[in-house]
Amino acid sequence: MSLALFTGSTGVLGRKLVPYLAKNYRLILHYRSSEEVLGELVVDPVVGGSLARVIKWDFSVGPLEDFIREVLEVGTPNLVVLSASYYDSTPLARVSEELFNYLVRVNLVAPSYIALRLGREMKEGLIVFLTDMIATRGHEAYVRIKPSLPYVASRGSLQHVIRYLAKELAPRVRVVGIAVGWVDNPRASRELREEAISSIPTKKFVTPEEVYRAIELAVRSPNLNGVFLTISGGI
Repeated sequence: MSLALFTGSTGVLGRKLVPYLAKNYRLILHYRSSEEVLGELVVDPVVGGSLARVIKWDFSVGPLEDFIREVLEVGTPNLVVLSASYYDSTPLARVSEELFNYLVRVNLVAPSYIALRLGREMKEGLIVFLTDMIATRGHEAYVRIKPSLPYVASRGSLQHVIRYLAKELAPRVRVVGIAVGWVDNPRASRELREEAISSIPTKKFVTPEEVYRAIELAVRSPNLNGVFLTISGGI
């Protein structure tokens, strides 16, 4: 069974994707702090049976080389899904240099460097940058959602990173982005969920299964490289 690394495994979308990946891959799961969610994941017999290692890591601190070393101790992954990120909506008047440094480090530097380093180690395979629509559409991607300037900067830059790495790591390793629209989040207010669904032309939230199918499509498509796939219902 092939080895896959998934960062941000306890996020709203990540926790739903992990069980799908566990059916076909041995998994290295990264998370930052959500112990309860991680516990719920690993008690799933499918996830638990596929688990190669769990790595707790805060990408805002410490050398990324140490994280990469922990991954490579398990083996060289054939699939890398970079989903870990931190969302921020700080108003423009309150944006600080520290906030810029934090968001750029977590949302741009960490996934880009991990992709670069693992991509050089991989003999073949796929690297997926799994993001929201702000990476491709900017700050007006979602109704009623206003991300901060540092967040927009940290996500929008990924388009250029993906195109760059897709050429430099080819033909051994391919690199794609998957930008995901509205996913149903039970923690959001009913008002926001209703407004979100009304803004989607298809009137349907994106499901984790759809995102997994997009990842598998990229895995099976040898000429899918250097592009962003979008799953949004047309927003």
